[in-house]
Amino acid sequence: MNTENPGCLTGAARAVALVVVLPVRLLWDALVWCGRQLWRWILAPVGRALGWLVHHLLVIPLRWLWEWVLVPVGKAVWWVVDLLVVTPLRWLWEWVLVPVGKAVWWVVDLLLVTPLTWLWRYVLGPVLRVVGAALAWAWRVAGEISRTIGRALRWVLWHAIGRPLAWVYRVIMTPVGRWLRRYVWEPVATVARAVRAAAREVRTALFGGPR
Repeated sequence: MNTENPGCLTGAARAVALVVVLPVRLLWDALVWCGRQLWRWILAPVGRALGWLVHHLLVIPLRWLWEWVLVPVGKAVWWVVDLLVVTPLRWLWEWVLVPVGKAVWWVVDLLLVTPLTWLWRYVLGPVLRVVGAALAWAWRVAGEISRTIGRALRWVLWHAIGRPLAWVYRVIMTPVGRWLRRYVWEPVATVARAVRAAAREVRTALFGGPR
């Protein structure tokens, strides 16, 4: 590549770029001009006309309806509701329900709450505390008595039954058992073994050995 004359290359590059970009720029400028004309002569007038119509056909009638119809009607309705509902209910609450409730509570407190409170504080509470303490003390004492009776019963049963049985087992049953095992059971066992051995020999002599 020849780089001795960069001015020629720059000029050629600029010429090619101008050829490529020029149609795009011309199209862009045409679109911008058309958009401006469209906004100036069509969209802006139509928008202003629509705004005027909305303002005069919707906003002004709604403002008039709110100021001259809805607000007065709402005030009138609220005046009627306040006169026929709110004020009577407030009067009923202040002059009937509250005094009647206070009177009923005074009667209930006088005839029920105060007597029950006095009964619990000066009668039932002390009695229940005394009874509870007595029951707890009786439970502890009964436990001590039960353990004492248990120890006494164990002592009586041991000396009445356990110790005699232990003495009989140790002094009588154990020597008797040893004597029976030594002088009865062992000779009998020896004789039984001898009989079984003799029976095997007889069976072998008569019928031969096992096949």
